[in-house]
Amino acid sequence: MLKPTLDPRLLTAADFFPYCEYGADIGADHGHLSCYLLSSQKCKNMIITDISDSSLDKARALIRRHHLEERAQFHCGDGLKALPRPVDAIAICGMGGHTVAGILENGREFLENASLILSPQTEHTLVRTALYCKLNYHLKKEQILCAANRYYIMMLAEPGRADISEKELFIGPRLCETVSAEYLSYLQWRCDVVSREKHKESHKHLCWLKEEYERVRIALDCSCS
Repeated sequence: MLKPTLDPRLLTAADFFPYCEYGADIGADHGHLSCYLLSSQKCKNMIITDISDSSLDKARALIRRHHLEERAQFHCGDGLKALPRPVDAIAICGMGGHTVAGILENGREFLENASLILSPQTEHTLVRTALYCKLNYHLKKEQILCAANRYYIMMLAEPGRADISEKELFIGPRLCETVSAEYLSYLQWRCDVVSREKHKESHKHLCWLKEEYERVRIALDCSCS
């Protein structure tokens, strides 16, 4: 079966998604991720939700074109509250971090220990704080990717309590284990952004970023020598 083409961000989300019986795409918009997961047989069934019924119509049309409608359910509603049943994995992509954290916290009773595939476009610390400090989830994987001249952080979270430092909440506990040229470029960009900020935490955040930059730079230099 022909799978839809995904941009790098959604393709990474699909890679993070586990093989499962039921998956959910919250705020699915055009439904490209859900269509890909069904076409690739990663998910036997998908629940596709959006707060906008017109966006769901676009997703319905795409699913019909790929003849997958028997394995898809569509529900219009607010965040996780739109889910009619427990699922094994939930994707929330393409929203600001404040919105993603709010969806998770306000719908915590609907999580049911599902794996979470998250791609907040901003305020990543808020999402990590919600996972670790409020929902008893931890990050199994984080990945930096650059698409259309913009950096994205993809997260895979699993249920289970884990300790985390303030620095790790800000930078990312799994990113702090990363060594790559792309991550180094991201850290340089973050340093430039934070250096222009004026709030009281900016100096501390900049110091953390510079420490992380040096760690990655030295590791890359050693790997090339």
